[in-house]
Amino acid sequence: MGDILAHESELLGLVKEYLDFAEFEDTLKTFSKECKVKGKPLSKTVGGSLKKDSKSLVIQNDLVAAFDNGDQKLFFDLWEGHVPSSIRDTDSLAQKLEFYLHIHFAIYPLKYCGGRPDKQELDERISYFKTYLETKGAALSQTTEFLPFYALPFVPNPMVHPSFKELFQDSWTPELKLKLEKFLALVFKASNTPRLLTICKENGQNSKEMLQQLHQQLVEAERRAMTYLKRYNKIQADYHNLIGVTAELVDSLEATVSGKMITPEYLQSVCVRLFSNQMRQSLAHSVDFTRPGTVLHPMLSVVGVAWGGEWNALLGQHTWKCTVSSQGLLTLDVTSVPKDIFKVQEPPSS
Repeated sequence: MGDILAHESELLGLVKEYLDFAEFEDTLKTFSKECKVKGKPLSKTVGGSLKKDSKSLVIQNDLVAAFDNGDQKLFFDLWEGHVPSSIRDTDSLAQKLEFYLHIHFAIYPLKYCGGRPDKQELDERISYFKTYLETKGAALSQTTEFLPFYALPFVPNPMVHPSFKELFQDSWTPELKLKLEKFLALVFKASNTPRLLTICKENGQNSKEMLQQLHQQLVEAERRAMTYLKRYNKIQADYHNLIGVTAELVDSLEATVSGKMITPEYLQSVCVRLFSNQMRQSLAHSVDFTRPGTVLHPMLSVVGVAWGGEWNALLGQHTWKCTVSSQGLLTLDVTSVPKDIFKVQEPPSS
């Protein structure tokens, strides 16, 4: 019961946090009131969120104050420290705003020092702006909107140059400040994403990744299944062949008991059925037919193989002479088969 209450409290806190984030003010008031009436406790999630919002608000105010005071170093320290690099480096709105912010700080002494700016300070600001243009700001050099401003560091008196006339109008700085405030509000609101929304996003992403992994595993499993099926079919075919040959050999052995001899032709057909497929595979993969070579088989060892040549086949303890014709046909010289292979051993007398 205690676990249920703890999870319920956390869940209610997540709902309240989201309603606050989405600015459902009336719904939030009703929700909070009903939770209180029913005695439903809320977790501390919202309190933590409010503390985070308070810190974000302080940073926003510091950035705007640095903008107003022309404090270039403080502003860009805060900008790079608190605006995520993923936004600064990829968002076109952020990149354009940052470009104009650099212009603002570069010409600040010209606009707000009564026409008598400190030359050293102005040179430092212009140099800082030039470095920005040559590095991070170079990405916008092909944009028509920003192209004229790349000449700004090289113009002796930008205040009287027609290309930069708009920069020194009274409305330019307030408009830029308004854009900055709106941008910061969006950025810090996004960084304060409620946990409920984060959980939904993560679950969706995790489900997508898991689905891709499962699909990949399924493809791999199907590939392995096909490989195993081919192996199974081959083993099954070999097994059926072996069972058939074994049955025939048993019948032949029974026949020899009654005095019937095994014919050389029959013995040759048995050998061909047992080893022809294996021999062809071994020859195809292991033998250069242009010169003598060696092929080894688990049951049949062949020495001195060549097209149209003779070879000695070792089966068990016996050596038989075999021939491969120019057409690749196997011929067994049964006259070389030891006579005792056909002899049936009598059981020892008791």
